[in-house]
Amino acid sequence: MDDQQKSPVIVIFGITGDLSKRKLLPALYHLLKEDLLPHDTKIIGTSRHDIVIDDLLGSVELCVLEKDNVCDPGGIARLRAALQAFKLDPIEDSDYEALKHHLDELSAENNHGDRIFYMSLPPSAYAPIIERLSQHGMNDGRSRILLEKPFGYNETSAAELIELVNHHYKEDQIYRIDHYLAKETAQNLLTFRMHNPIFTALWARDHIDSVHIEAAEELGIENRANFYDKTGALRDLIQSHLMQLLALTLMDIPTRLNSHEIHLSKQYFLEQLMPASPHKAYRAQYNGYKAAVSNELSRTETYAKIHLEHGAERWQGVDIILETGKALPEKHTRITVQFKGHHGQPHNKLVFQVQPDEGISLDLFVKQPGLENKMEKTLLDLTYDTAFEAGKHIDAYERVLVDAVRADQALFASANEVMATWRVLQPIIDAWDTNGDGLMSYEVGSYPLFDES
Repeated sequence: MDDQQKSPVIVIFGITGDLSKRKLLPALYHLLKEDLLPHDTKIIGTSRHDIVIDDLLGSVELCVLEKDNVCDPGGIARLRAALQAFKLDPIEDSDYEALKHHLDELSAENNHGDRIFYMSLPPSAYAPIIERLSQHGMNDGRSRILLEKPFGYNETSAAELIELVNHHYKEDQIYRIDHYLAKETAQNLLTFRMHNPIFTALWARDHIDSVHIEAAEELGIENRANFYDKTGALRDLIQSHLMQLLALTLMDIPTRLNSHEIHLSKQYFLEQLMPASPHKAYRAQYNGYKAAVSNELSRTETYAKIHLEHGAERWQGVDIILETGKALPEKHTRITVQFKGHHGQPHNKLVFQVQPDEGISLDLFVKQPGLENKMEKTLLDLTYDTAFEAGKHIDAYERVLVDAVRADQALFASANEVMATWRVLQPIIDAWDTNGDGLMSYEVGSYPLFDES
């Protein structure tokens, strides 16, 4: 990292929360250890309660050890040197004035430049913080604000949230985080399509039968009961992660792979998706969920599967399937492009494995050796961990933070993209919110069974 670049100040609201301790601080540890952030980067953690730095660092060490099996004392020391605690009440104006004064001092004394405000909080807590940051002058050209999903609860609330944030910050200062877009395979989707012309000619309805994007999790809701029972699978993953992955998979390849062109192509694709039909949407709840959330009347889905149609001639007739669920047999996120078969022959499948074991595979059908004309499926497989140097690609949250420091919005969601996804899903939301029927149950470790005929 260029030491001549002004060092940023990263202000994390909610630094004592689960997301910060499990994802953000370990990501910052790795970035500082590998010298991937500018020299003298400062990290200011805010909370209305007293913050004990040693407790935060202890959580980081546990998370790093669990993932890496080793925690570098030098990396922890660099994180400790960068980390500062700042007590702040979200509705106390004097605390924001004190924060601004502290940031101004850092700018004057240590040549710190951009200010990155990371909302590691539920969206319901955004309003008072964003309004007061703006009122106290922390929305100038040096400022960027990072927002975690969900971006609203439905089409109306999403529009209200966008209006709130846009009233105080310009669109080029707003970074709506979708960490799936920062995963290596997701980043590679457009590169794969652009630089492998053997697939370019096949990327249309004449050759593709279906596109299936699935995010399956083995775990249940764990410690997210309060959040999840108000959200559900459709809002939690399909509206954000899976719709974004779909856009990257099927959108027109932009003439240039820069942030502006990528967002225009994604927006154009999403705006041409047809409103989803509730008759092609399925939901279920795993047995034991009601007890986990202490709500015997809960109608929240822990599994959702929808079929979509696209209005562009290029994709008309292609079955688009988005599916996600908790307490399923295994954990994986993958994009499966199934090609049309010819003369009764089996289909070829191209699979982008987003997690775990990121990579790309293609199944081919070949003749078995011998006198008889028997076919078998052979897999061409590229797994990132074996194809590239270990540790070469970085964690999704590390990429999120680096791109925010670089002011690169390519892997974040725009306001127009967010509104386009809610428009598509609103018919399902309306049907599920008003109709108590159709919620099936399934056993933990299994898939629900639906009649999709």
